[in-house]
Amino acid sequence: MTEYLVAKIDDMSENSVRAVKAGRHVVAVYRVDGEFYALHNTCPHKGGAMCDGMIVPEKLVVRCPWHHWNWRLDSGELESDPRQKIRQFDVKVVGDEVVLTV
Repeated sequence: MTEYLVAKIDDMSENSVRAVKAGRHVVAVYRVDGEFYALHNTCPHKGGAMCDGMIVPEKLVVRCPWHHWNWRLDSGELESDPRQKIRQFDVKVVGDEVVLTV
């Protein structure tokens, strides 16, 4: 496992996303209501870039920009069918930095 610096906490505003190249992965890192979440940046349905999706904070989901499927930020599960998932990654705050583990 390797750690990657995503940003300083203050560099990411509330309800925002940042795409990060981490090794062979591109990961979408979200800040929603002060918490950080990380999902693989590719929707498994048809390959839409999840960093371009709309964040719906009150449902804790990101909506795929291509077909509007809602993916849960806290579990990676498809809202309408939890058997389908996007890969999640660990993300944590260390001091004033947001750190992704891949």
